[in-house]
Amino acid sequence: MKGAMDKKLPILIIIPHGGYNIPEEITGYEAVDRHEVFMNSDVCANDLFDFSAFAHACVSTHISRLFIDLDRSYLEVPPVSNNGVIKKKTLNLKDVFSEDFFPDEMAISNMLRRYYFPFHESIEKIMKSGKIRLIIECHTIFPVGPELSPDPWMPRPIVHLENRIKEKESELLSCTMEMARGLMEAMEKSFSGEKENTTEKARINNPLFNGHILNRFGSGQVPMIRLSVSRSLFLNENYFNYEFLKIDEYRIKKLKALIWEGIERFYRKFF
Repeated sequence: MKGAMDKKLPILIIIPHGGYNIPEEITGYEAVDRHEVFMNSDVCANDLFDFSAFAHACVSTHISRLFIDLDRSYLEVPPVSNNGVIKKKTLNLKDVFSEDFFPDEMAISNMLRRYYFPFHESIEKIMKSGKIRLIIECHTIFPVGPELSPDPWMPRPIVHLENRIKEKESELLSCTMEMARGLMEAMEKSFSGEKENTTEKARINNPLFNGHILNRFGSGQVPMIRLSVSRSLFLNENYFNYEFLKIDEYRIKKLKALIWEGIERFYRKFF
């Protein structure tokens, strides 16, 4: 990949929603098929943002967000929330589990211990090393907000950035607005050649996803940005086969190179 450094940049990449797998503890009780699991994940996120060859560390998962959502607090379970760490509905309001089934407290506890806590503990361990200067939390998003989203039915940009976090009743920034605008401009430059996509190139904090990971890790001394890339760049008739759930590998490699190019350009300017 062009622009890669011989020495890895001190960046932590977090990819919480890139998995498609169903936890074995509840396999057979799901009411969603493989297409629905696929579409309710951050499609291709694990491939697009796997910068482990260029960044100091990369933390990801293979478990579907429908069954363990790593960007929610582990306390957000029914009846506290039906859209928390374990979902009752998909983004399009279809039942996740078979009729009259939902994991009991013991199953939930086991799944959290096996899949949720190790993910967050890995991030904590990496941060305690003192080697990280920038955290980027990475997602892929629908080009239009789905029903269970902060911006239902609203068009979204190619690149969305977020640096606002909530702490009790106040709002804080996980990095300066200058940094957020700097990454936005770097991404706009990277994607300037994407002529087939007519939507706006980039936007900051609109909408606010208010995820648990940004709220938890974005209030420390290390700057953190949530970076989301639109699936319209690859989940279309030119690059995607719906029947086989296959995406053009060359397209993903090209987009991955553009994203890293933007991140590296931003890093060299601000760090």
